Amino acid sequence: MKTRQINPRWNNVWILNVVCVISMAPLARADNAGQKAVDETRGTLRQQGFKTDLADFDFSTSPELRAREAILNATDPYRHYSPVVILQSLMEGVGTNSAIVVWKLNSVKGKFPWPDKREELTWDDFRKAINTNQARLDDACAAILAGPIRLNVKVTPLGTMVPLSRLALLKYFPGTFGNRTVLALHDGDLDAAWTNLMAATRLVTAWEPEPSDDSHLLRFQNTALAFNAIWQALQTDGWPDDKLSRLQTEWESVNFFTNLPGTAAFKRARYVTLCQLERQGLLDPRPSLAVFVVGAFQMPRWIWDELNRRWEQTNYSKRGAWEDEKALLLFYRDREVELRQAIQAPTWLAMRQLPGVTNILSFQSEHRSLMHLKMEIHEFTIHEELRNEGSTLLGRAAMAEAQRRLVITAIALERYRGKNGSYPSALTELTPEFLKNPLKDFVNGQPLHYHSTDDGHFILYSVGVDGVDYGGQMPLRQWLGPPGEFSPGTFSARSKADIVWPIPASTAAVEALRAEEARAAMAKPRGNHGGANRRESSARAR
Repeated sequence: MKTRQINPRWNNVWILNVVCVISMAPLARADNAGQKAVDETRGTLRQQGFKTDLADFDFSTSPELRAREAILNATDPYRHYSPVVILQSLMEGVGTNSAIVVWKLNSVKGKFPWPDKREELTWDDFRKAINTNQARLDDACAAILAGPIRLNVKVTPLGTMVPLSRLALLKYFPGTFGNRTVLALHDGDLDAAWTNLMAATRLVTAWEPEPSDDSHLLRFQNTALAFNAIWQALQTDGWPDDKLSRLQTEWESVNFFTNLPGTAAFKRARYVTLCQLERQGLLDPRPSLAVFVVGAFQMPRWIWDELNRRWEQTNYSKRGAWEDEKALLLFYRDREVELRQAIQAPTWLAMRQLPGVTNILSFQSEHRSLMHLKMEIHEFTIHEELRNEGSTLLGRAAMAEAQRRLVITAIALERYRGKNGSYPSALTELTPEFLKNPLKDFVNGQPLHYHSTDDGHFILYSVGVDGVDYGGQMPLRQWLGPPGEFSPGTFSARSKADIVWPIPASTAAVEALRAEEARAAMAKPRGNHGGANRRESSARAR
């Protein structure tokens, strides 16, 4: 049998590699000065009342809360399949400052086409789809109405927060309850409408989100969905004052800003922990010496690159990780201080002048490491969502607060009309019976814009977060593409517009809009470029 000869050149490479591995340990010694600096910084921050470690956070809940959470989890539409029916919008604008009362229509438009390609459904089809998961949704309503909503979350060494599946569930409920509210209003069942409306509301007012950007952003999104559902509900008569008063109290209890500084505190503890795990070699466990030696024989060309990479990691874990840990402690201390200062501002215009409010700041490191990569991935996900909205976390909170104040004022106006038969001539007439004090526009601190209309309705609005008064103009509708490919239409958060509680659109205006949409759909060419024609046609309809 012929013996395989090993090329002496590769033999020398292998020997050099082994020598490098053996010599790596004594050269990469721990940076005692770096560790001392981190310990001193951590001690100072803790004396000042800052949380620095994951052990400082406890998101466990009581057995009662866990039992209610289990009921919500049992409603998961992905485990108990039912057709996903989402209405196009519960705040579909017509013209400048009016919106469609969906439950008064003869049919409903889905956000996505029905399995048989229909975009419009009969109410019977809509009812059948909604009722597929009715029993579990009824149980979820009861659980949500029973008390506070908190998720039992175990913080792992990697700082894991709420599983995405549970956040997706909390994202599923508000739209579903809004749909059920509209269906009940169409059927004239005010009791069912009320139950679902309160469930959608309490996903904002009763949910105590964890200190993560994801959870707070979802709560702000739920606020917009509940805002739309309440507008639909208040377009009907017959609500008794005690129910409206209860709904108003729910919204008066909300504070969107109090817990926002905790998001910086949790990030600090989470990313500092990543530094510690990297030093321990737990982010990228290294192979045993035996595995390494076998790899050296089999792939001598690769092993040198691997040694360089391992050397960089070892050097970082002994030195750079200490530098990053100290820098992270201080970086997120500054972010937390900025948030604490910002939430004291009385208006958005005052808040946005403060540092760290309108700019998304990212931690920068001089080192390359797995810790930094993992941190960047998480931060990119959050920042990308905020960029798509043209805002920041505080900007989204300001929008939610402006919507909250509009909801409270609109409910008070309905209570006033219920007692007096018409709306007041000025918001000051709501006090003190229906409002302790008139709510000001959170954006600029000025009175909310309000006026009644000749046909017995009213327009109420806050100026948009850009601070410009557009006279109560709603966001312009923008077509995203042909039917069946994207949502038929949406509201752009970056349009030049105010935050509006609109008047109900007339039947004639709705019919004219639908006719124009149908003509645009017939005239558009096949393919993705049809979206431009739909945008143009929509603009003409307005």
